[in-house]
Amino acid sequence: MTERMVMGMDIGGTAVKYVVGGAGDPDRYSGEVSTDPGDIDATFTRLAERITSELSGLAPCAAGIACAGIVDPVEGHLGRAPNLPGWQGANLAAALRRGFGEIPSVFANDVNAALVGEARVGAGRGCRNLVMLALGTGVGGAVMIDGRLVIGTHNGAGEIGHMVLDPGGPPCGCGNNGCLEAFAGSRGVLAEARRRALLPDTSSGFNELIDTRGDDLTTRDLANLAEAGDVSAGKLFRDTGMILGIAVGNLINVLDPEKVIIGGGVALAGALILDPCRATASSLILCEASRAIPIEPADLGPKAAALGVADLARDVLEAM
Repeated sequence: MTERMVMGMDIGGTAVKYVVGGAGDPDRYSGEVSTDPGDIDATFTRLAERITSELSGLAPCAAGIACAGIVDPVEGHLGRAPNLPGWQGANLAAALRRGFGEIPSVFANDVNAALVGEARVGAGRGCRNLVMLALGTGVGGAVMIDGRLVIGTHNGAGEIGHMVLDPGGPPCGCGNNGCLEAFAGSRGVLAEARRRALLPDTSSGFNELIDTRGDDLTTRDLANLAEAGDVSAGKLFRDTGMILGIAVGNLINVLDPEKVIIGGGVALAGALILDPCRATASSLILCEASRAIPIEPADLGPKAAALGVADLARDVLEAM
């Protein structure tokens, strides 16, 4: 019997990460191709060529597509997508058909897909009520209640990054001010670091790092400096973690999940950001028992969304 291969694709602004595998080995092939921000069909053509080559004649039997933005999980329509402005209004399902033919398919917001992956084989194993935040360039979010993703009436639920914490705060890419994303996404953290470099009490090491790295500055650079004991870098992550903790405390008060999972590149700062997040969240949580809810790092790393959406596609295939 021919093995039934399933593929999962996580479409980002610069690259599409993919995984292809069978039931016992969901990550047999993995990699990425560049995203063409203005041409959805060119991107899917590259994907089809790469995956067809790697499968050596085996045709994928089902596909899952995860994408940042507002995604219709049934029709595959992509609504607002700040990181893919040239794709807004596109139909992911139609592009998939043009690239791979008629196969069963599912569609999901990228962090929703990542939460499925974490719930099934990652940090959320054994839990049915979860919240996930992904601290990347921006901040994504996802919510699972009783084992089911919360999608919302218009497919817009879970946009935790656009929870407004301070209407007078820094501008966010969405057009509002003071969103969590403007504070805790890497773009916001780097903007705040550059702002602090102009202050008179900032450490010389902090200023030197920002001057030396220039436009190449990353949150990893800042975390390395903080881990080395720099006071200004440490305070930057402590303040960011406290703001993140305000958002997490609010979410726990509203949803009372079993666990909160924090992923994304900014979260790789580890205890620098998670310790103040936990302390601040705990101070805000109303229900005493809920103060013990774990706030933990994600397990699956950059493949989480591709693995999660591949698993959703496998569910569809197995139900046929």
